[in-house]
Amino acid sequence: MTRYRAVRFGVDTLPAGLALPRHRHTAGYATVVLAGSFEEASFAGRFLVAPGDVLLHGAFDCHANQPLTRRAQQIVRLPWDDQLVEGQFRVRDPDALARLSERDVSEAVLMLRGDLIQVPKRELHWTDRLARALRVETDVRFEAWAESERLTPETISRGFRRAFGVTPKAFRIESRARRAWLLALRTSDSLTHIAHETGFADLPHLSRAIGALTGASPSYWRRHGIADGLARQVHSS
Repeated sequence: MTRYRAVRFGVDTLPAGLALPRHRHTAGYATVVLAGSFEEASFAGRFLVAPGDVLLHGAFDCHANQPLTRRAQQIVRLPWDDQLVEGQFRVRDPDALARLSERDVSEAVLMLRGDLIQVPKRELHWTDRLARALRVETDVRFEAWAESERLTPETISRGFRRAFGVTPKAFRIESRARRAWLLALRTSDSLTHIAHETGFADLPHLSRAIGALTGASPSYWRRHGIADGLARQVHSS
C-alpha cells in the first residue's frame, strides 16, 4: 500500500516559516486558518490564504504549502467527506469554529458546512489555467498550449513545476486518475468506458494510474466503496 501523510484533527500551530513539499492524504479534510498566511497548490488550483479562509480537500488530494510570512500558522483541521466540493472558501467566525472543534469535532463540521462562504474568483495565472486544462481536458498538447500563451515549452515545464511542485505531465496523470477513481465509485459505467472518457489509452493504463495514486486498484474501490475503502487504507498504512 502507498503511504500518505496523516491528518490530526483539531487546532494545531505550525512552526514559523514551515514549508511542506507536495504530499497527499488518504481521506478528505478541511483546513481553517486562524493565524498566519500561506500559499497552497493542489488539484483544485493555487490559493493565497489568510485568517478566516478555509481550504477543502477531497480524498487523495495532492498539494504543497508555502508560507507567505514569518508568522507561525495556526489552523483547525476537520474531517471533510464531500469529494466534489474543494478549493478555497471563508467562514465568518473561525475562532468560534476552533473552540467548538475542541469540544465536538462532529458539531464543528456541521457548523463549517453551514457557514461556508464562496471566495470571489481571481484572475488566473497561466500556471493555474494550465492546471485547470489538465484537470478537465483529455487532449492538452503542451507545445500548442505554450504557443497559445506565447511561452516556450521549457518555460511551461519549469514554471508549472515551481508553482505546483510537479511536472505538468505528472499532474495530468494524477488528476485524470483521481477523476477516474471518482467516476468508478459514483457511476456504474464500465472501467473501460471510464478509461476512454478520462483520456487513458486503455484499462491497464487506468488501473496503474489509480493504483499509483490511491494504493489500490479500481476493482478494490468498487468492491469496498469510499468509506470502507478509505478505512481499510488508513488501517493498512
